Amino acid sequence: MIKISFKQILVACGTSIATATVVASKIKDLSRANKIKVKITQCKSFEVKGKVNYQKYDLVVSTTKVSGEQVTGEKREINGVPILNGIPYLTGMKKDILDQNILEILKGE
Repeated sequence: MIKISFKQILVACGTSIATATVVASKIKDLSRANKIKVKITQCKSFEVKGKVNYQKYDLVVSTTKVSGEQVTGEKREINGVPILNGIPYLTGMKKDILDQNILEILKGE
């Protein structure tokens, strides 16, 4: 049996409707272009802590602060899962840096 492996990504915003959908779409496009299989789940930012406690995620991308996140210097994480700021996908500013950071995490670089 062949096991199809994919990366689990949690995308969060204040309401899990508009901005999370835009960010999730950009991540899907990026992963497809780089031949990385992903499963993306959207949620509200206050739900992130509970979700990472019960499901293994490789990455959290959030457009707002996440309850329970730990910040060390420039790095954000929750329960060992890196958190990236998804705002560049909404503004277009520094989008290339966000793309690079996402790819580094998903490829394990």
